[in-house]
Amino acid sequence: MEFGLCGGDLARLPHVADWGFDFVEIGARTVLPFESEAAWRQQQQRIRAIGARITHLSGFVPKEVPFVGPDVEWGRFRAYVETVVARASELGIRKYNWGSAAARLVSDGFSLATATQQLERAAHIVADVMERHDGVAAIEPINPGECNLLYYLTDAAMIARRVGRPTIGVNVDSYHLELQREPFAHIRSTAPFIRHAHISGPGRAFPAAGDGFDHRGFLAALHAIGFDEAIGFECHGVPADRDYATAARAGVGYVRALWRDVTSGASA
Repeated sequence: MEFGLCGGDLARLPHVADWGFDFVEIGARTVLPFESEAAWRQQQQRIRAIGARITHLSGFVPKEVPFVGPDVEWGRFRAYVETVVARASELGIRKYNWGSAAARLVSDGFSLATATQQLERAAHIVADVMERHDGVAAIEPINPGECNLLYYLTDAAMIARRVGRPTIGVNVDSYHLELQREPFAHIRSTAPFIRHAHISGPGRAFPAAGDGFDHRGFLAALHAIGFDEAIGFECHGVPADRDYATAARAGVGYVRALWRDVTSGASA
């Protein structure tokens, strides 16, 4: 299993390996999707000069490009996805976490059935682009405090199943599972569709022993289905009174140790 840090802060990227992470999962805005090719070339040079291993992308579609609701422009959506994936692929990115809560919010009075149809149409567009760039997009279920479409892992897997494209899977995020009290048994039932995973502690802090989240149970569920690819740490909620580097190093060290215990059969 590889463990990566989610975030597009270029100032942090040179330190990610020293903190104990294997890869970086940048945000889509890092590839400047609304800016010119010239601007992207300059940004790409800055990123490459850092030398970080960048393999994943999250924050795939921002609120400026909705794919649900009355204001969807399918041509604009396709063009945006093509730009992001083309640029990200130049960095070596092949996995895309597709949460995009703000871009899939269902407004008051808008048909939920129509919103679901729009999501499926968007998934086919994303799949088309992924196929050209050897990529995979993982739909992320999001708790209702942040989004009102697709709350559960089983919901996301249902969409992936209906779309039926090999480049569309699901992302399982321990944070949303915990807030939804979704059973780890759902990881087993959706196993054929799981392409990526995220982890964090409460409030999007780095995971820690005794923080109230069942990190061992989450990792054990992933191990039970044979998932051994990559877990991104989506941890942007570090308390203001705590040093980020210290928190990051401790968080990934704790999860690595748990993973070793889980995979070796050690008890809690």
